[in-house]
Amino acid sequence: MTRRITTSTALAWVVVLFVVPLPFLAALRAGLPAFYADMAAGIGIGVIAYVWMLAAVYLAGRPRWVDRTVGLPHMFMIHGVLSLLAIALAFLHANLLPAEGPTKLLGGAGLYLFVFLAVYSLVFMAGWLSARVRWVASLKRALERVFRHEASVWIHRLNLVAVAFIFLHVQSIAFIRDDLPFIILFDAATAAVFVWYVASKVRQRAGAVVARVADVRQVAPGVTELTLDVPAKDARWEPGDFTFIRFPELKGLREYHPFSMINSSSAAQARRGFVPMRFDIRADGDFTRRVVTLPVGAVAHVQPSYGRYRRFIDEHPAGAPLVMLGGGIGVTPLLSLLGAYAPTGRDVTLLYGARGADDLVHADDLRTMDRNHANVHVTLRAGGRFDEREVADAMRPGALYLIAGPYGMLKAWRTFLIGRGVAADDIYYEPFAM
Repeated sequence: MTRRITTSTALAWVVVLFVVPLPFLAALRAGLPAFYADMAAGIGIGVIAYVWMLAAVYLAGRPRWVDRTVGLPHMFMIHGVLSLLAIALAFLHANLLPAEGPTKLLGGAGLYLFVFLAVYSLVFMAGWLSARVRWVASLKRALERVFRHEASVWIHRLNLVAVAFIFLHVQSIAFIRDDLPFIILFDAATAAVFVWYVASKVRQRAGAVVARVADVRQVAPGVTELTLDVPAKDARWEPGDFTFIRFPELKGLREYHPFSMINSSSAAQARRGFVPMRFDIRADGDFTRRVVTLPVGAVAHVQPSYGRYRRFIDEHPAGAPLVMLGGGIGVTPLLSLLGAYAPTGRDVTLLYGARGADDLVHADDLRTMDRNHANVHVTLRAGGRFDEREVADAMRPGALYLIAGPYGMLKAWRTFLIGRGVAADDIYYEPFAM
C-alpha cells in the first residue's frame, strides 16, 4: 500500500504527540505519592493536555528549523490540531478529577478561554472551514467588520493567558507541587517556552527588513500586484518562499500577514541598490482589501522568508522533472519556481487553471515562457480545473509534484497522485488555508 503521509510530517506528529510528553509523565510517576495512585490516569491526561498546549505555543513562535524541516503551513496545521486535542483531553481531565476552590476556578478559566480561542480560530483562521461551510464564510465576513486582522492577531495571543491560568491551576495543587521531579520539569519547561515565544516575537520585529512600496497595480479582478523595493543586501529569499509583511505607519496594516513572492531574488534584478519583491494578493480580508490603497513609498517591514518548495526539490535527485499543478491565485509560489528553473534546462510542466480567463494571473508571461524555453510546458485552463486524464498525461517517471491552490484542490490532486503510485515524499504543497 502506498504511504499517504510524508516521512517528515509523520515524524513531527510522533514527536509532538508521544515523545514530548514522555519526560513529564515519567517525572510525574517518579514523585507521585502512592496515596494518589488511583488518580494517576486522570492527572496524566491533564499533563499531556498541558504539554500539548505548551508545544502549540512553541510552534506559534514560528521556529525556523521546523519550517525548513516540515514547512510552516504544515506546522500551523499541527499547531491547530494539537490545540484542539489538548482541549479534548482537558475536558476529560476535568470530568475525571473534579476540583474545588481556586484549583477549579483557575482550571476552568484556562479551559474555557481555550475553547473560545479555538472557536474564534476556526471561524477566522481556518480557511478550509470557511471555504466549505457557507454560513461560516458569511459569519466571518460579517464579524470582520469588528474583528479585523490586527484584532485577530491580538486575540490569538490570549492563548498565553490561557496557558498561564492552567499553570497556576497546577501550582494550586499541593501534592503536585510537592512532587519535585515533576514540578521542576514543569516549571522549567513553561518558563523556557514563554521566554522562547517572547524572544521569537522580539527577534521577528528587530530582524525585519525595511522596504518601501514601489508599485501597486491590478492584474486580475480582485487581485493586486504589490511590488516592494528591498535593499539588495537583504534580498535572500528562495524560489517558492513566502514572507510576512506589515506596514507600521498605516492603521489596520500594522500586524504581519503572510504572502508568497512571485519572483526570485536574483541579483540581476537589482536597480539603484534595491531588488523588487513582488506579490499577487487577492482581496479576501480587511488587510488584503487595503493593499490596493497603499501609497508608493510607504514603509514596509519584511521578515526573513519561509518555505520549503526549494528545499523539497533540493532533497531529491538533481534534474528530476518538475510537474506543477496550480489553481487560482494560489499559483503564486509556482510562478517564482518556474522563473527560477526555466533557464536551467530542467523539464518543468505547469498546469494552471482558474475560474475565468481574467483570473489567470500573468497568463501572457506564462505563454511567453512556454514559447521561449523548450524545457517548459505550460497549459492554461479558464473556466474550471483540469480533469484526471490531463493530469495523468502530465505525469513523468521520477518527477516531483508541486501543488499550489485552494485547499480542496491540494487535497484532491494529492489523493489522485498517491492513487496513481506517486510516493508521498515526492509531493509537496503548503496548505495556507489552515
